[in-house]
Amino acid sequence: MRLAILSRNKNLHSIRRLLAEARKFRNPAIRCDVINPLECQLVLNGLTRGSGIIVGAQPLPDYDCVLPRIGASITDYGLAVVRQFETLGVCVVNGTRAIAESRDKMRCLQILSEAGIRVPASVLTRSQRGFRTAIESVGGLPVVMKVLQGTQGRGVMLLNAPISLATVHETLQSLEQDVIIQQFIAEGAGRDYRAFVIGNQVVAAMLRTAPEGEFRSNIHRGGEGTLVKLPKAFERTAIRATRALGLEIAGVDLMESRGGPKVLEVNSSPGFEGIERATGLNIAAMIIRHIARRHRLRRGSRR
Repeated sequence: MRLAILSRNKNLHSIRRLLAEARKFRNPAIRCDVINPLECQLVLNGLTRGSGIIVGAQPLPDYDCVLPRIGASITDYGLAVVRQFETLGVCVVNGTRAIAESRDKMRCLQILSEAGIRVPASVLTRSQRGFRTAIESVGGLPVVMKVLQGTQGRGVMLLNAPISLATVHETLQSLEQDVIIQQFIAEGAGRDYRAFVIGNQVVAAMLRTAPEGEFRSNIHRGGEGTLVKLPKAFERTAIRATRALGLEIAGVDLMESRGGPKVLEVNSSPGFEGIERATGLNIAAMIIRHIARRHRLRRGSRR
């Protein structure tokens, strides 16, 4: 089996771990390549035959499966590359649409809400008009303000006073940034759950706790992750959220509220250094096993 991992940096922890586990895998043996999506040139000629992907002067070989690990900074071009693999009939884990919809924070919340999954009350805005009404719609101050495509806690602000809210929003508006104003869930502030979903199963979970003086619990922001047995209601919600978005591999962030678990975000390319360290589980091996299983099922259905 031949596997391509789409990533700009083969030295990232997640990529190194995936390569190591792919090398150890047997039945089938896996040959794994890391391809920088920005080095891919996409060729179309109106026919499937003759269309393809070129890196440098060489066309890429045929791959059985592709695992996209594309960063938010190259979403558009990265998705074009993923879509080209899909056009060529390659098995892709996760698909283009699922990645795009999970990466757009508001679109993700819309899909989850439509599926009956609890999310924080949210308002998408760019206008200064009706700003006070938007704040009241999510329960009043304090509120959380987010830019649409921030990652690892970047672009997320907690705003307590009308003056600070208006100032930050005016700055973002001058940069032509849409923002989400979101309900601040006081009872869950400073901690959340990260559930790692592969297929239809939560394979690992950790409780993330923010450092003192910080409301964001992201590991990249100094948050501490500890092994936890995820409550059943949270586990069911994480799986439902992943299915609603059409993802096979995802990190789902959930927060406890008086009404039950609420989904904050779904990550289609979740890092797993923190959760492997917190839980002692081999997430990379689980991902490789899932890809190999998908390949076997796909090959069997073709026969």
